[in-house]
Amino acid sequence: MPLLHINTLDPHTKIGFWELTETLEELREALPGYVAIDQRLAQVHAKRQREWLASRVLVYRVLEEFTPLPLQLLRNQYGKPYFPDSRFHVSISHSPKLAAVILSDKYEVGIDIELVSPKALRVQEKFLTDEEKNYTLADERETCLYWSAKETLYKLYSRKRLVFKENLGVAPTDEPNVLQGRVQTENFSKLYRIYHDTLHEHVLTYCIDKAPDQAINSKKP
Repeated sequence: MPLLHINTLDPHTKIGFWELTETLEELREALPGYVAIDQRLAQVHAKRQREWLASRVLVYRVLEEFTPLPLQLLRNQYGKPYFPDSRFHVSISHSPKLAAVILSDKYEVGIDIELVSPKALRVQEKFLTDEEKNYTLADERETCLYWSAKETLYKLYSRKRLVFKENLGVAPTDEPNVLQGRVQTENFSKLYRIYHDTLHEHVLTYCIDKAPDQAINSKKP
C-alpha cells in the first residue's frame, strides 16, 4: 500500500502521508467497513474523487493509532472535518499525488500541502501583502509556501470566512522550518507557529494550537 508514513509529533498528535496510486475502487475497499461515503463522494467532482477517498482512507489509518472506536468523519457548518461526540481534532489536505492528515486527541490542528507550481505566483496579489511579497521575492517555492501557510491558518481557525490578504498574516522566523502566522479579525488576534517541509515536490505546512486560551480579544467597545 502507498502509505508513506505516520509520524508522531507529540504524545497527542500524529501526522500521516499517503501517495495516490490506487484506483477509485481500490480506495473504496481500503476504507473501514463501517464508513458510509456514497452520498458524500457523489458530491465531489469526478477528477478529485480519488484524492478525496485517499484522504479519508488516511484519516482512518491515523485514527487507528488512537482508538479502535468506529467514528464517522463529518463536516461542520464551516466545512471543517470533525468526529462527533469525540475529543479528536483533525485536518486534511490533498493533491492529485498526495494526501496529508494531522490528528490530535487534545489540540486544534491545521494542515495543507501544495504542489510547487507557477500558479501561486500568478495569483499572489490576491493573498500576499506587500510586506509578505518582500519575504517571498517572487520565488515560486516561497510563494507556494506562504499560500500553504495561510491555508493552514484558515483551516485551523475555521470559525468564519476569512480574507487571506486581510485576516491572515505570515512572516519568517529565526527557527529553521518555522513560520509565524497570525489570524486577525475584528474581535480576535492570535499568533501561531507554522511548521513546514518539502515532500515529493510539494510544500507541507501544519500547525498545532497548544495554547488555545491565548487569543486576544481586540473588539472595541
